[in-house]
Amino acid sequence: MPTLRDIAKLSGTSLATVSRVLNGQRTVNPELAAKVLKAASELGYEKQRGKHEKQTIAVLVTWPSISPSQSQRDSQYAMMYLHSIYVTAEKLGYHLVFHFGTQEGSINPFLQWQISTKQFEGALIVGSYFDMEKTYIHHLQHANIPFFRLTKPPTNFHTLHSYVAVDDYQGGYKATSHLLSMGITNILHLAGPQTSRDALERKEGFLKACEDHGLSKNQISIFQGNFHELCGEACGEKLAKEGNLPDGIFAANDMMAIGCMRALKKRGIKIPDDVRLIGFDDIMLASYVEPGLSTIRVPFDDLAQMATEELVKQIEFPVRKNTRVLLEGELLIRDSCGYKSR
Repeated sequence: MPTLRDIAKLSGTSLATVSRVLNGQRTVNPELAAKVLKAASELGYEKQRGKHEKQTIAVLVTWPSISPSQSQRDSQYAMMYLHSIYVTAEKLGYHLVFHFGTQEGSINPFLQWQISTKQFEGALIVGSYFDMEKTYIHHLQHANIPFFRLTKPPTNFHTLHSYVAVDDYQGGYKATSHLLSMGITNILHLAGPQTSRDALERKEGFLKACEDHGLSKNQISIFQGNFHELCGEACGEKLAKEGNLPDGIFAANDMMAIGCMRALKKRGIKIPDDVRLIGFDDIMLASYVEPGLSTIRVPFDDLAQMATEELVKQIEFPVRKNTRVLLEGELLIRDSCGYKSR
């Protein structure tokens, strides 16, 4: 069994430095810390747990940090899952560690060492940014660590991985069909990022609903967004400036819908009299904005609890088949789409 002295010798540093790095202290020079972690990984060093120490699950969040405000928004979205993950893991006797993604889709040396030396028993992958998700999966599979995703791959993507997810495709179809059922003949989709699996599924559901309702291509438009409120504002400002308003807008998430609504209202455009609007997620703000935002409710608590429970089953009973569960999102009708709240 390799020791701290072995790591110090291979990395060319002191025993004290090795100890600080392996205990997660951030006071060590990053380049030196990377050497220590690389040496620990090459030697197969595994940190010994105390007798009564809980087993560990890693929560790996895929969202990249593009700017401070966007990073805050993404962290808040992840938190909608984390409380239920924490409660469920505690009940099952597991401790949690957290790691957030990067825009370039790479993992830091500390997490790479944790994975390669199996410092946790399993992982939950939260979020749907493909590059980061692909990196996590590559390293977890190489280390033979079980993992569970809280997102479903696009309809044209075949996978053997386990997941518990909301049916984004069906949610997009349901939201769009609701708008079209009210006689809308000109509709816009405020799309999420092209690197997000959730966004791709919601867009496909939107397009299929338009096709099934007999809309032609010139009745459909798409504004490419990024899941953030400022992008929704930009969409609303562009529509108001051009004066070519759609009858209805399906936004791929609530934050973009709220940003778009605010921009339109500033220009004197009435929701839902002039434009009907519907979002996706049912974040807390959706019921507080005026008018209340119609949306697809994502069952965050159910998803988090089920994924955590299923991951623990895979950890404790390794010879198990992959689990794939889709939960349906609920259509919540509020005033923004032209119906009165119920």
